[in-house]
Parts: sequence; C-alpha cells; structure tokens
Amino acid sequence: MGPKIETKLKENVEVSKQFITTDYGMGNVNIQTSRGHHRVSLSLHHCSCAEWQMTGIPCRHACAAVKTVHGDIYDYIEGWYKFSCQQKIYGRCMTPVVTIDMPNINDYRMENISNQILLQPPITSQAPGRPKITRHESQYQDKKIYRYTQCHQVGHTRRTCKNPNPS
Repeated sequence: MGPKIETKLKENVEVSKQFITTDYGMGNVNIQTSRGHHRVSLSLHHCSCAEWQMTGIPCRHACAAVKTVHGDIYDYIEGWYKFSCQQKIYGRCMTPVVTIDMPNINDYRMENISNQILLQPPITSQAPGRPKITRHESQYQDKKIYRYTQCHQVGHTRRTCKNPNPS
C-alpha cells in the first residue's frame, strides 16, 4: 500500500481503541461509540456508517471489529490499494525512463557545471492583445471628497446640506 493509505489506516486503528465491541459471530460485530451504535459485517466488508464501502479502507468501526475477532487489518483492505494490483494495472503503460544523459544532482560544483547539460527556460513571446497601460486601482484609493462651498463641511453637496442657513 501507499504511505497515505497506511497513515489513514493507522489513524482509524488508533481511534478504534476506545470503542466498545460486541461479537455476534460469523463476522458480525456491534460497535458502541459515544455517538451511537454501528453494525459491521466483516464477511461482506460492510459498515453502517458506509465509509468502508465508499473508500475501500476499513473505517474506525471496522478496525475495532477486526481487532475483536483477532484478524489482520490488511486482509480487509480492497485489492486496488495493494501494490500487486497497482503493478497489474500500470505495468504495461508505464515504461522506465532511461537516464543516461541526465546530470547528477549531487555533483553540482563550479568546475562540473560546464560539462553538464542544463535545460534553459522556454522562450516566451508576448501574449496576444493590447497590453494594459493603466493599473486597476483600489476602490478606496483616491476617493473624491465632496465639500459644500457655503458651509465648508465635508461629505455633502448643496442638495444634501442639512444646514439651512450657512454662515
């Protein structure tokens, strides 16, 4: 399995230690949590929370059930997460890359740089269309301040002035 699946599985096993389990036989286990009960069927790979069916990785309730029946948790992971299945899926379409002319990453000294083949960034051209000349300013930058000339107060005009007799 990959490292992310392994990490997720270890988290589920760690959380499952605090659950109370009741074994009913034939791979059927009842899991009691602080939020309620969950039914797990190990033979069908089924849990009432539906996380196990959706992801293919045993949920925390399934991990508690596997621990109750003293089983191996890795037997209950779906096959597509396992390395052997990944090799069958991607074996034909992925070919290894030949690295004969590639530079050695650990061998970058000043005297060896001239001998190495280094890739240069691609030459880019200017994007089509007219270039922007002016920038878009913020809505709060250089906001026009209104000042009524009769009362000399900021924020209103003659039409909205509240002072009927300016002095």
